[in-house]
Order: sequence, then structure tokens, then C-alpha cells
Amino acid sequence: MREEMGEEGYRETEMCVRCAGSCCRLQPGHCLPSEFESAEAVRAAVVSGKYTIVLLFDQHIMARVVRPHYKDPEARTGCVFLREDGCELPFSERPYGCRMLKPKEQDDGHCEPQGISIEEAGHMWEESGYLPPIWNSIIPVK
Repeated sequence: MREEMGEEGYRETEMCVRCAGSCCRLQPGHCLPSEFESAEAVRAAVVSGKYTIVLLFDQHIMARVVRPHYKDPEARTGCVFLREDGCELPFSERPYGCRMLKPKEQDDGHCEPQGISIEEAGHMWEESGYLPPIWNSIIPVK
């Protein structure tokens, strides 16, 4: 069974059911600034504990992205929205990086990110004005 990309991205296939969301068990997908209405909406999402700000840092980039929080924050693995029966979010409410993950077509294959990469999203977030300056981006934990 193969699902073609629609306007919003790729929906789950039978392969996703068979692999039980192995991608989602590793890490959450990234959000885009356009998924939030304001800096206040980003802050509320982060303070809720459902989302986090992740620093992308290597020789090519230093930027931040917003994405769902880790299911296991200490190990930095899994997506907080992943349940035994799949994602708890309706498809239209899932982060861009989740919707744009093209499911693998064979058991020995890999899912393929499509569209705006996490690095490109990082640049978008830094330019959005929705995140506090990088040197002042600590949001207190309740």
C-alpha cells in the first residue's frame, strides 16, 4: 500500500503500522514558525511541556527549531505525542516535519524527509522573531 503526497504531506501507510512508528520512537519532527500565530503561542506551547526548543549546532549551522518534546527527555528520544496506537495528534495538527516524512516502501528501507529540512527550518525560526534572542532563550521549567 502506498500513499501519495497530498497538499499537507504524507499520511500513514500499512508500513507505518508494521514498523510501529520507529521514526517517531527516535525523535519528533520539526515545526515551522507558520504553525504558530505569535511568539506568545510558541512560549505557551513550550511552557506546556508538549514542545521544546532544540539547538542545531555543527560546522554548518547554529539555529533553533521548535518541535514536540521528547518522550524520554534524558535520553532525548521519542515523541511526546506517540502512543501505542500511533500519533495522538490529528494529521492536520502534526508538525510539518512529521507530515512531510515519506514512509518507507519496503521493510528494509528508510522513511525520507521531504520539503523544508530541519536546517532550513532553523533559519526560518531565527528570522521569525518568535524566539527570544539566543543568549536569552532559557524558559523556566515549572
